[in-house]
Amino acid sequence: MPRRLIPSCVLAGAIGLALLFAGPGGSSAGAAASPRPNFVLLLTDDQPASDMRPLPRTQQLLGAGGATFRRAYVTYPLCCPSRASILGGRYMHNHRVRGNAGTYGGWHRFRDLGGEADALPVRLANQGYYSAHIGKYMNGYGAAEGLHVPPGWDEWYGRLGSELNAYFDYTLLEQGPSGIPSPVYYGFDAADYSTDVFAGKALDFIERAPAIGQPFLLSVSFAAPHHPFTPAPRDSLRLSGGGLPVRLGFNERYFDDKPRWLQREAPRRFGPGWRTKIANEQRRRDQTLLAVDDAVDQIVDTLDQQGLLENTYLIFTSDNGLFRGEHRLTGGKYLPHEPASHVPLLIRGPLVPGGVASRELVANIDIPPTILELAGLGDPELDGRSLLPFAQSPRLRTTRAIVLEGDTGPGLGTGMVNDPELDLGGAAARAGVARLRGVKNLDQEKLAGAAGSATGDRAPAYRALRTDRYLFVIYASGDRELYDMKRDPGQLRSLASDKRYASVRAWLFRRLLKLRDCDGAACRVQIGEPPLPLPKR
Repeated sequence: MPRRLIPSCVLAGAIGLALLFAGPGGSSAGAAASPRPNFVLLLTDDQPASDMRPLPRTQQLLGAGGATFRRAYVTYPLCCPSRASILGGRYMHNHRVRGNAGTYGGWHRFRDLGGEADALPVRLANQGYYSAHIGKYMNGYGAAEGLHVPPGWDEWYGRLGSELNAYFDYTLLEQGPSGIPSPVYYGFDAADYSTDVFAGKALDFIERAPAIGQPFLLSVSFAAPHHPFTPAPRDSLRLSGGGLPVRLGFNERYFDDKPRWLQREAPRRFGPGWRTKIANEQRRRDQTLLAVDDAVDQIVDTLDQQGLLENTYLIFTSDNGLFRGEHRLTGGKYLPHEPASHVPLLIRGPLVPGGVASRELVANIDIPPTILELAGLGDPELDGRSLLPFAQSPRLRTTRAIVLEGDTGPGLGTGMVNDPELDLGGAAARAGVARLRGVKNLDQEKLAGAAGSATGDRAPAYRALRTDRYLFVIYASGDRELYDMKRDPGQLRSLASDKRYASVRAWLFRRLLKLRDCDGAACRVQIGEPPLPLPKR
């Protein structure tokens, strides 16, 4: 099917949305119509797009009942930077939360740089919205900080402590309608299972919502399917009989095309023991999502019972994916490849037709602009754009690219790319490459993940460009990757040295150089179509 580009102004659907590609500034009278809609944001932890099998009711209620975005990505596949983008609508290079901990990452970084004060709940609160958060917030939240409730949240039930206490033996900092925060401990009883506790608090909030008398934002952030992969006791024996889906790139055989640092970290394929361990852990991950499916079902049902469903948007997504044996990585995320960056995204709501699927390239930075537009509060300063036009007209396509990026702070730098093919545009371009490569990752989460394999715990910083067809990556180590996703969806063969793709690489490099530090509207531009690779001789 030929690509159909969005014109500068077009009517879409019954509400006549204007300025479809104007991004979050393109709000419309229809989207802001009274009564203003409610929003329920449902977030899982470490769930790639390929792991929706344990969520049939979620797919039915939100996907078949709304829109499924088949190609949704997180711009930095790591928990804290991704959550900063979900709350703020900005790329990492703008919100500057570069990792999960340390000087340049974690919740402290987000708070200290003003991310909390400018986040989605604050923007909505300024326009009369009532907001509540339940579950995980950001890595490092609450450490030695007393009873901190982030601004903009009227009710707060935020999880404190380590990821090892994600399902049992955890503490929530709870601030209910009284406005007085206090820590509440949950132990090891079946009733303390975090997914069920979070669901119960969400149901309680929804039942009280009509009496609050304000439109609301409800954020529910589940632990599943994050390590330590603990299912609800009622689900511990489910899914034990069937096989697991085959993963593209699992236990990859040919590895000579991969970056040198990855070849050093993962020199061998998995034997039978490792394959069994990965499969067992994946089955437990799937089991943890069964309780999430229960929770989504209950939330939708309670919204319906309270007469709120027809005026509520539900958004289901994840903060990032996870490697489970693809490219010889037994765990971890961080990298720009599909298992880590490609996540589920389902949206149901009043202006979203049911049962539609979009293949437009979208990202987590698009979630805040979507909510702000639907609330009548478009903000052109954000890096993302509204998803509503693509939900309403799923065949609409653009050539906006997505920047994928990973680093945890400034390093020693590695000089400039010594590659004539990428020496484009003289000194300015060369200096841009130096900045692109002048960062090295030192403390991201272990790539080995919970299983603890020999894949190591270091990866270089990178900047990457994801287009409709290609993924192009430049690492701080000087390594490059290029994948033709049309021909190689499993990213099994890098074309970084293929002469037939030389003009494609040069074209992608120029666009990446322009977008690597984009801000606001400059991040939403259409970049056009790359040249075709040369035919095989």
